[in-house]
Amino acid sequence: MKSHSIYLKKSVLLLFLSFVSAFGYAQSASPAYQKFMQSMDKYIQQELYSEVSKVLFDVEEAPAIDSYIGFSKGVKSNLDQIVSQNSAGLEAKEMANARLYTQAMMIQLGELYIERAQELEPKEKIAFLDAYLSGIGLDKEINALSDDLARSLMMSLHSAMGIPFGVPNYQIENYIESLPEPKQELYRAAMILNETVMLSGGYEVAERQVTEFQQLYPKSGFLPQLQRGLASLEKLREGAIVENFAFEDMEGNKVSLADYKDKIIYLDLWASWCGPCINTFRTKTPAFEQKLRERDDVVLMYVSIDEKPEAWKNYLSKNPMRGVHLFAGKGFEAEIVRYFKVWGIPRYLILGKDNKIIDVNAPRPGDEAYEALIQIGGI
Repeated sequence: MKSHSIYLKKSVLLLFLSFVSAFGYAQSASPAYQKFMQSMDKYIQQELYSEVSKVLFDVEEAPAIDSYIGFSKGVKSNLDQIVSQNSAGLEAKEMANARLYTQAMMIQLGELYIERAQELEPKEKIAFLDAYLSGIGLDKEINALSDDLARSLMMSLHSAMGIPFGVPNYQIENYIESLPEPKQELYRAAMILNETVMLSGGYEVAERQVTEFQQLYPKSGFLPQLQRGLASLEKLREGAIVENFAFEDMEGNKVSLADYKDKIIYLDLWASWCGPCINTFRTKTPAFEQKLRERDDVVLMYVSIDEKPEAWKNYLSKNPMRGVHLFAGKGFEAEIVRYFKVWGIPRYLILGKDNKIIDVNAPRPGDEAYEALIQIGGI
């Protein structure tokens, strides 16, 4: 049952994904909404975890699809009942958020089955996802999107197709374009909103996607959310001047981006606990640094989001590197992380002179990044 316990841990993370986000909203919400979230939290922790474990993980094989859909209907009924019992006093926006939250949870519950039923082929998993959404009624119920709901839909689709989440892939887009309406409209909207939230392609890509969606679905109920998402990226469009973030250097001095406004900055967001970050430092960064050694107009800026400076300093003391090394701290709550909508590290950015945005999703250290820097004027 060891592998089952691993799945259970993942289930806990997935089910808490939307809860944490929604609860963050609840802190500044009405007492009625906070009561709703407390009731939801109680149900998740005292009942749902054990129910999911019993059905999916404390068994040798995944249950039959029809059986799991039946189980999920019961869960949805419980969630709907919690919403109904706590509806008194909820503002209209809070009621809508409550519905979106429960819908995201149900999508995640479907993804758990996809992850558990490893014996199924991708086509069978996609067929399950379709049957699941239809079986519990979400295919007709979803008429608006939240960031969490869009992410949950795309995570489940990536999981079904066996494609790592967060990795741009035309298979996903091609599949969505093959869907009948109104399913295609839903998945198109979810894909665009998710890519906007994750800043997968920058403002210009998001603007093109939202414009195309508006042309296809001018009266879509999903359009307002997509437009709000696009508006949130205005400050990250190419040529925009970045906020003057300040950090600490190894000696504790304050260093700001403006201190390097006459340079082209290749900015690397990382942490000492990040395996892919460290692997890149060891395998790609040395040669990349060497190629740029004579480029005086380029600054390699490494900004750590470690929670504590000791971990950052300890790593660099044992693994010295060239470049400017700065500490932001606060993990994924760091101001620069939130500003650039960073959802995972390492993350690379290129800022031109005067701290103007060139690329908010720059290539990792290597030939492609080097060529990108070469093509920027002044090098």
